[in-house]
Formats: sequence, structure tokens, C-alpha cells
Amino acid sequence: MLELGVLTATPHLPIYQELLAAGPELGVVVHLWDATKMAAQVPGGVTLEGKPLAVQQVPVFLPRVGNWRPESTLALITALERLGCTPFNRPEAIRVGRDHLRTVEALSLAGIPHPPTVVGSDPEVLARAAQTLGFPVVVKSRRSRQGVGVIRCGSLPELEAVLDALWRVGEEVVVQRFCPPGGESFRALVLQGSVLGVTRHRAPQGEFRSNAARGGVVEACPADGHLRNLAVAAAAALGLAFCGVDLWPDGDTLLVGEVNPTPGWKHFARATGISVARLVLEAMVAQARLRGER
Repeated sequence: MLELGVLTATPHLPIYQELLAAGPELGVVVHLWDATKMAAQVPGGVTLEGKPLAVQQVPVFLPRVGNWRPESTLALITALERLGCTPFNRPEAIRVGRDHLRTVEALSLAGIPHPPTVVGSDPEVLARAAQTLGFPVVVKSRRSRQGVGVIRCGSLPELEAVLDALWRVGEEVVVQRFCPPGGESFRALVLQGSVLGVTRHRAPQGEFRSNAARGGVVEACPADGHLRNLAVAAAAALGLAFCGVDLWPDGDTLLVGEVNPTPGWKHFARATGISVARLVLEAMVAQARLRGER
């Protein structure tokens, strides 16, 4: 029987139970690896709860890298890859997707529209460079997710104060032009170059962040060819086989705001009725079989 792996630091989340349940339906065994109980040896192997982890029968695994010690989890992914266990998303692609600056650099190189972005170290220098974007602007931690670490600034003094405070606690940030009207976004889940579906996210009154985690309303919506093409191109620009692409209205056009290499799908599945866990496992099975043929 084919064996697959899933690596995460949050194995208690419901989506992992969905993956485990979908395994027998497809005739595969899914191993759920808790990254908090693992260690990588350089050079050498990987241990789980102090014992060597046998991966010889696991050709492909799904890496899930959240905000908890991302570089440590990426080191585990790299070590598993050295052992011959292929990550569904490669570590470098995940690293780019988890960094908003590296994401916009990859999008820019690929000619994909994204919010104009400014980066710098000194708060005062960065603030004065960012004011050329026009106010309001948005300050984002380079590793922010779910709207955490995202601050809207309406003036130069406000921007300087925010940047100074974040600089003093050692936070790395980018500043981006605010995309009007704000409060609305689209999330496309991309799997192996195809869009599984699209949801529209609307922020609650008085909030500009439309994330479901911030109370945003999520509903399924049809997606035109332009939106789908942007989402697929963004995934390809970062080299991600599975990701969530967030697109923001900017007047009459769309910009790619973020590319999440470890997307959740609870709200997406609830809104669309799509069985994401099963589709992801099917894609992993196909990759494992292709690897076996090679």
C-alpha cells in the first residue's frame, strides 16, 4: 500500500484529520508527523520523539510550515528531502512564499501585478521613501499571516511611529501602497497548475483586513479567466505545487497580494463544498506514482 507523509507543527487542526480520513478512501496510508517532536541531524537523518524516522517507503510528503519556528521546520523538510522523501512543495519555494518581500520580488520578475512595495532598515529613511506611494499605506511584517502584523497608516507621522516601534523590537517589515477600496479580497486555491475554486472575502465593518481569521465573510464566487490566470501564474512564479493566492481589487484591476505556501482550507471548503483534502492526496499519489515510474 502506498504511504504518504504530512509534516506540521499543528497536528491538532481539523484539516489533518481530513487528510488522515481521506487516505483509506484512496487506498493510501497517511503518516502525520509532528514537527515539534522532530529533529534533523546534519549530516544524517531525522528523528521523531528521539527515534530515527524511517521514510524509505514514503516517496512524497506534504510540508506545512506555519508561523511556529518556520526556519526550523524548513530544515526538517530539507533533511527529509536528502533522505529521498520528496516534498510536495520544495523548501525554497516555501521560504519565498513565507516572506512578503521575496514574494513580491518573484512576482515582479515574472511580470505579475502586485502592490508597489518599499523596504528598508532605518525607520525614518523607510518612512520617507514609502511616502512616495501615497497615503494610506500598509505596513506588514515580512512573515505576517492571517492579518496579524498588518497595520494601515494614514499619514507620515503615523507611519514613522509604527516603523520606529517595530524597528525597536527587531521586526522586519515592508511598506505597500494601500489598494482601494480595501476590505475585499479573493482567495484562489491552486493545485498543480489548476485553480480548485475561488472564494470572496469581505471584511467586517470598520476593518480593512478581509481575512476569515479577522472575522471576514467568506463565500464561493465564480472566477473569470483573468483571475484564474493570475493565480496560476503566481503559483508558478514561486514554484509552488499547492498554494493559496490572495488577489486584491485595486480600482478596476486585480493585484496579487500574497501567495500562501501553506494554505488552510476550512473556510474555503465550507463555502465551496470542495473536498480539498482528497484532491491534495490524489495529486500526491499521482506524483508518487510518476516518481516510481522514473
